[in-house]
Amino acid sequence: MFSEIAQSIADTVSEIIGRSVAVADENAVIIGCSVKKRLGTEHIQSMTAMRENKMCITRCDNATVAEGSQPGVTLPIQFFDKIIGAISIIGKPDEVERFGIFAQQQAESMLREQVFIESNIAKERALRELIDNIADFDGSVSMTELINLQGRELGVSLSRCRVAMVMELREWHRGETPECVRRMLLRDICSCFPHTGNIICPHGSRSVTILMASVGAASDEDVTKNATVAVRRMLKDTDAKGMTVDVAIGFPAHNLDGISASLRAAHDAMRIAKRLKHGGVIFAEDMTAEMLLDLLPHERSEEFSDRILSELLKRSDYEEMRDTFLGWCETPFASGEVAERLALHRNSLQYRLKKIRALTGKDPWNFKDAFELWAAFTLKKISTKNRI
Repeated sequence: MFSEIAQSIADTVSEIIGRSVAVADENAVIIGCSVKKRLGTEHIQSMTAMRENKMCITRCDNATVAEGSQPGVTLPIQFFDKIIGAISIIGKPDEVERFGIFAQQQAESMLREQVFIESNIAKERALRELIDNIADFDGSVSMTELINLQGRELGVSLSRCRVAMVMELREWHRGETPECVRRMLLRDICSCFPHTGNIICPHGSRSVTILMASVGAASDEDVTKNATVAVRRMLKDTDAKGMTVDVAIGFPAHNLDGISASLRAAHDAMRIAKRLKHGGVIFAEDMTAEMLLDLLPHERSEEFSDRILSELLKRSDYEEMRDTFLGWCETPFASGEVAERLALHRNSLQYRLKKIRALTGKDPWNFKDAFELWAAFTLKKISTKNRI
């Protein structure tokens, strides 16, 4: 790791102090330098600084200076109480000595930061692997042992997880970079899901999976309610920052098999909601029928929806008729409420429903016919042609 960032250390420190800088490894070989031709050469002063664990000053008139050496100061670089290299600033000692401690601290700080970054990357990678294995869980004993072992190695307890959620950042309205927005989103998520038993796993810059733990023996209703409250609180924070986030909440779970089903349901609900152009908080429980329809073979579902809707599909007002019917399905026995929600006169609502009956042969007031119409319209909306 040190050799990977040595050049970056040399370039950064050199840019800050305006002097040539060299970084040597534990064998006193220069592995980072603002003067590239010195890379790979031996630097005796670095060995001295590391051996004595103190600043080594090299002057022009120093009789012990080896041929090819340059005046300056050299300090050891420590990492976790171990000396792993040295950093040199080239120039008149009286002028560059004052930069010595800064250069040393900067080098050690960059090392610690790199370790932190690599540690986080490794943990995120391990978390993603755990989440993927949970989603693929098949109920076998061997896979149960593997997943539980992965959880223990990451310091998480899957037995406390009660519901899975999938969050996707749809857009943001400010000028921040994707990485900056990602950090803001994760901060808001961690703030609204502070329980130490929660598993929060980022996927790329726009998606986050959460396995939410429960406090005590909460009922399924309480689990969903607590998840919803936390999600809405988080969305309030992200909205205030100009971020639009969609969240799919899976089914409550009681064991590893259940949390696996909850995770798959959350992913399915998010995927189908995107096709239906739904956003905000999406409950898998509210999309059970759509998820079942999505399991149908594409050819069969296309044939079914095209057969039912053939005459409607020819009309320029197809989407208007579709949205009217789907809106009516939400509260079919409250025509006044539906008409108001759709900004229609009640007579216009009735006219459109009768028109649908005339063109499809399916009666919206007959339960079986209404279900077939709803399935046909929905299949058409979630078909592969409409995927995003």
